[in-house]
Amino acid sequence: MEKKCFLVVDDQPLITGALSMLLATEYPGSDVLTANTVDDARNLVSRNSSTADLLVLDLSMPGVVGTSLLEEFVREEPSLKILVLSGLTDRESMVSALTLGAAGFVPKTLDTDLLLTAIRFVLKGGVYLPSEIIEESKRRGFFLDAGAAIEERYGTAPRLTPRQLDVLQELAKGNPIKRIGTNLGLSEGTVKTHVSAIYRAFGARNRTEALIAAHRAGYKVTL
Repeated sequence: MEKKCFLVVDDQPLITGALSMLLATEYPGSDVLTANTVDDARNLVSRNSSTADLLVLDLSMPGVVGTSLLEEFVREEPSLKILVLSGLTDRESMVSALTLGAAGFVPKTLDTDLLLTAIRFVLKGGVYLPSEIIEESKRRGFFLDAGAAIEERYGTAPRLTPRQLDVLQELAKGNPIKRIGTNLGLSEGTVKTHVSAIYRAFGARNRTEALIAAHRAGYKVTL
């Protein structure tokens, strides 16, 4: 199994410890780095964003107002995949997190098997929704509306260069910036340039929005 790098942020050491053990068991040899305060979380993400495969983030950290920390990380590191872990289970919180750019949302009450399912799905480039709101999201057209708004702004699907298409496929696989560079023989700076161009082409602010928009535009990407 390919070695992964996980970042786990939660103010409760018991939770970061339990998740560390779970991820170390499921992905032997992988790095699991944790933080229990907002300042430590910022330092952790800043140092490891280009190599991290996934950030598991608690929304309700002391000193954090609403989704401000999630918004900050999405803004500063738009290519980083973020799986939100929260004690809040209302639909508004879930949809808000996904709309802001999270690649998934899991309640803290989720059992181990389903949590691992969510992690595997997001690592592959998917966008994970808890089962209780999937049908409602379909009825309300969450993904279709997100893509339609972007499509309406452009009128036609954006055209990507062959190299941008390569990078898009790597993003769809869930790969972090450093691994994309390795797989395509590109520097991290060049990969970031291509990623930024892809975001601009789709009018997206982050990986999740870009993949939703690309899917809507007819590109074969995972959702």
